[in-house]
Amino acid sequence: MTLSPHGLAFAVLFLAIGVVELLVFMRAVYPVLSLRHETAKVTYSQGRSPAFITNIIRLQSLVGMPLLGYLLGAQLMTPGAH
Repeated sequence: MTLSPHGLAFAVLFLAIGVVELLVFMRAVYPVLSLRHETAKVTYSQGRSPAFITNIIRLQSLVGMPLLGYLLGAQLMTPGAH
C-alpha cells in the first residue's frame, strides 16, 4: 500500500470523527461513570476504573479511527482496487 491523498483525506476525516467522539464521551459519559465508580467504592463493588475505560476510548478514537480511515480511504478510492 502506498501513501495516497485519498487515504490521508479519509484519515483526517476519521480523526475529526474520533475527536468529536472523545469530546462527547468526556462531556456526557465520563462524569456519570466517574460518579458511579466513586459511589461504589464505599461498598467495594466499583469494578473497572474510569481511567482504564477512558484510555481505551482515547486509543480507539485517536489512533484506531484515523488508521481505519486511512485504510478505507486508500482501498475505496484507488481505481481498480474493488
